[in-house]
Amino acid sequence: MNKIRYFIAAIGILMLTLSPVLASGQDCGALKNKIKKERNLLKKRELLNHALEVCPQDAEIHYSCAYAAERLRNYDKAQRNYLKATELDNTYAKAYFGLGDIYMVLGNARLAIDAYEKGLSLAPQNKRARASYELARIKNKSETGEQITSAEFIQVMQESKSEETAPGAVDGPLLRMQIHFYSASSQLSEQAKAQLLNVGKALEDSALQDKKFEISGHTDNVGGEESNLVLSKHRAEQVRQYLLDTFSIHPEALIVAYYGDTRPAVPNTSTENRALNRRVEFRRISQ
Repeated sequence: MNKIRYFIAAIGILMLTLSPVLASGQDCGALKNKIKKERNLLKKRELLNHALEVCPQDAEIHYSCAYAAERLRNYDKAQRNYLKATELDNTYAKAYFGLGDIYMVLGNARLAIDAYEKGLSLAPQNKRARASYELARIKNKSETGEQITSAEFIQVMQESKSEETAPGAVDGPLLRMQIHFYSASSQLSEQAKAQLLNVGKALEDSALQDKKFEISGHTDNVGGEESNLVLSKHRAEQVRQYLLDTFSIHPEALIVAYYGDTRPAVPNTSTENRALNRRVEFRRISQ
């Protein structure tokens, strides 16, 4: 009987030795203070990784890890940690705002809206988050085919982008539009011309007159790669030409790019998603 007891005790000691030692709440607090004081980014990252191991249920540590990953443009990791922070503390407004920012960088305005709305329900006075929410709302309207105003186009194109472009991120300021063309054609429909009316007015506005823009064409994955590339080129060219013919815009202010089906905004897995991928994008390319 004693041998059995000794054996069980030995197994327990071995398991404790092999398992990560979890810190107490007091220890986690001390770790967080140490992280806040550390100015060296690499050392801070080491401290954060250690903190995650010993304080895995601490929402603030997950938030700090997400924020650090976002600064390093590791958006997948940032998204995971912001999500975990909101799971551990569903009243953590800053984590929802951070998650919304990541969704915006990755070009998912719909999910960004949901995250910002949750955060704003907890911290309605946050002006920065409110402004980001408004941008997400405009972008979602535009990419789902709703008409936006010239003021809304200007608002998006005046958005400040200080971070470098990173793999998986959307360079900007950028606005996706579901422009309606006739089926399998580059000819603009009357609905498309109505959509572009406010875009043209915005491009004539003094707020954007000294800016340059890329107009890029995109398709879904229906059809061959070569034919989709040609179609996206012709559609982008038609949008540019219509704007130049209809409004007082300098030709050098608008350049054309075309990508066919090589840059889907969402996976081509449904009729709705394919519609989102058949689009024209406006991107500001100069300050």
